[in-house]
Amino acid sequence: METDIAWQKELERRARIYEDIEAGGRFEGVMTTLDYAGMAALTLVLVVGFWIWGA
Repeated sequence: METDIAWQKELERRARIYEDIEAGGRFEGVMTTLDYAGMAALTLVLVVGFWIWGA
């Protein structure tokens, strides 16, 4: 029973945190267009690099 109460309090605390984040409009860790472009460029460099290495 004690663990149920503690878990319920923890869930309420987490819900408040997520509500605060959503209300503030700030989403830490959200990837931007620049992040996606960087990942695409790195993928292209790796693919071309291994293709040249294997040729």
